[in-house]
Amino acid sequence: MDKKSFAKNQTFARFVRYHTPYTGSILLAMACALVVAVCDLGAIQIFADTVNALKVVDGNLFDEPVSIRYFEFQREGILAFDGFEITLASASDALKVFLWLLGGVLVLVFIKGFFVYGNDYVMARVGHKLAFRLRNALYQRIVSAPLGVLREERSGDLMTRITDDVRVWQTLVAAMANIIRAAVLVPVFLSVMFIKSFNLTVFVLLVLPLLAYLITFVGAKIRTASTEIQQQSADIYSQLKETLFGIKIIKSFTAEQAETGRFQSITQSQYRSAMQRARFAALLPPTIEWLSALGIATVFGLGCWQVITGQLSIGWFIGYIAMVGLMFKPIKTIGNVNSALQQCLASAERIFYLLDFGPETRDTEGIRNLATEKSENGIKLQNVRGAVTFQDVSFAYTQSSTANTENRQETPRSVIKNVTFEAKPGEVVALVGPSGSGKTTLLNLLLRFYEVSSGRILIDDMPISEVNLASLRQNIALVPQDTFLFDGTILENIRYGCPGATDEAIIAAAKRANAHDFITRTQEGYATQTGEAGMKLSGGEQQRLSIARAILKDAPILVLDEATSSLDTQSEALIQKSLANLMEGRTSFIIAHRLSTVIRSDNILVIKDGEILETGTHETLLAMGGLYKKLCDMQFK
Repeated sequence: MDKKSFAKNQTFARFVRYHTPYTGSILLAMACALVVAVCDLGAIQIFADTVNALKVVDGNLFDEPVSIRYFEFQREGILAFDGFEITLASASDALKVFLWLLGGVLVLVFIKGFFVYGNDYVMARVGHKLAFRLRNALYQRIVSAPLGVLREERSGDLMTRITDDVRVWQTLVAAMANIIRAAVLVPVFLSVMFIKSFNLTVFVLLVLPLLAYLITFVGAKIRTASTEIQQQSADIYSQLKETLFGIKIIKSFTAEQAETGRFQSITQSQYRSAMQRARFAALLPPTIEWLSALGIATVFGLGCWQVITGQLSIGWFIGYIAMVGLMFKPIKTIGNVNSALQQCLASAERIFYLLDFGPETRDTEGIRNLATEKSENGIKLQNVRGAVTFQDVSFAYTQSSTANTENRQETPRSVIKNVTFEAKPGEVVALVGPSGSGKTTLLNLLLRFYEVSSGRILIDDMPISEVNLASLRQNIALVPQDTFLFDGTILENIRYGCPGATDEAIIAAAKRANAHDFITRTQEGYATQTGEAGMKLSGGEQQRLSIARAILKDAPILVLDEATSSLDTQSEALIQKSLANLMEGRTSFIIAHRLSTVIRSDNILVIKDGEILETGTHETLLAMGGLYKKLCDMQFK
């Protein structure tokens, strides 16, 4: 077995195991399907016996009572079940019996309908439960995955896996109601057909291997095309997201036609894959129909011969043909559902890839308890003073050489190289340097958005690699360079920094961030909707809300990544005073391109190409005449 076939088998086995929690519901659906099959069989039995009974009473003057028999089973002359004998004394008795039997058929049809409903409802419920479980699990994998993993994925692809791929799986599970009924009906009918005519049933079974091969062959083609379609759907999602967020750039560069052409190219590729899948899916039903007709025609001819030779009654000849027709119908259903199954397995591969994302948190063992509380996933920080130490820290990103998740190869790209420094409790440390020098990455390591490649980072002499991740981040407040607000009210966005905060505490934080005035000028005040990603507010207003959110968190360590980058000169001056109050008594790290914001820092680290070139105060660095002085000269002159 080659590697590709083995992977497909593994996917199928995992796909089946994922339905294990719903075994009870599936068994209930099978029980309903069994009742449906028995009702179908009962109706055919009554129909066949009635035809035989009509042959007995046809033209009979009832000079003597006439006996008819229902539900009699025989195989090759050996009586298996006597059935029920009914004596008819007159034509009116015969009519009454036949009318009662007709009523019985109607009752069977009603019972069948009730259990078909139960079968469909149970499997639809399983489908919805499975979709609920999958989407929650996938979302949790995304929010728990390390940033280093997520940065390798396209957001459109992740969205497609949670929406479209899960919907494909859910649709298949709902459709399994039909395949369960088919899978139960076929063996039930085959058992009765063997009893009625062994030879005819053998001829019927000769057609089934050909049908199975056809279904498997076409299913493999459909699965390949489905994988391509789902990947192209991810491409469409990605471009839509880029278009919506970059619409200003598109319009400013008059690139509407170019983007439209790119989008049409993607949809054209998906169209070709969809048509390829449609061709195979459309080919299967008529081919199964033709083979079924061939089987029925063969059985019809042989059945006529058995009726002529007295091996089969006319009633059961008709009943047998009806059973063959009803049996081939679920076989066609199995063929159609197999197309859906192959589409689903293609989606399942993509879902399992995302479910295999590992979480950020890692269990630790043998950790020393240094005035801290040990938790399940590490040590819980308590009474943090804010001493931060970087000891010979290095870090390298892993870059993927291909977008194909199955063949992805990763190569390291060094970003931080042997960085060592110390921030004492309450100190303000500024990081300056050219764009791309590694300043933001360095502080991302402090928050453990990424794990260091070598070296150690300590808070109060405790290695953060041994600290519970939630505890670590609860003690650090972040104001990022790329401000992000959630779609909600201003009040909700500020409260995000401290979910249990009162309205009064939120207003106080907004005042310290110089946001209260512009908030109260809006029509709805703190109940104002920010819009998706805060698009209803200006960049400066978004930044001030982000600062208010960090103020409310009241953490002992503060990280300001270009916190004043979106503010004009007047607003920046006001915010600087608020930030000075905020940083008092806290260990603060400031990343800034505007060097005027870092002049009063206790320590300034000048970083280039991931290394610390210079360190000291503003005056010290100017006196050194190195890179920092050059940066100052370029800005202030």
